[in-house]
Amino acid sequence: MSTEAVEIVVLGRPYKVSCPPGQQDALRQAADQLSSKLVELRQRSKVSSNEQLAIMAALNFCHELCLEKEKNHQYSETMDKRIKMLQRTIEAALIEHGQYGDNGEEGKKP
Repeated sequence: MSTEAVEIVVLGRPYKVSCPPGQQDALRQAADQLSSKLVELRQRSKVSSNEQLAIMAALNFCHELCLEKEKNHQYSETMDKRIKMLQRTIEAALIEHGQYGDNGEEGKKP
């Protein structure tokens, strides 16, 4: 997969980073989000070191990512349970009507 160099700006400082084709806008949006988070952290924490700010931002983003992964996992489990329940309900209804397990011939009335 080819990549191209894209210039982004974080905290007013330009960086050239490799980016897959078609992902430039997403990368720039991510850089804007990072800059905003760093500015917010700098104001809230009074930390002036860019390295400390970067670590704090990374920890915050990782924490948010972990929370989202857990939410997705719980949602997936809930959907799996619902799908299985629906499948059992459909199977029970088909059995009740004598149509489950047929090849299309049995269970039909002439």
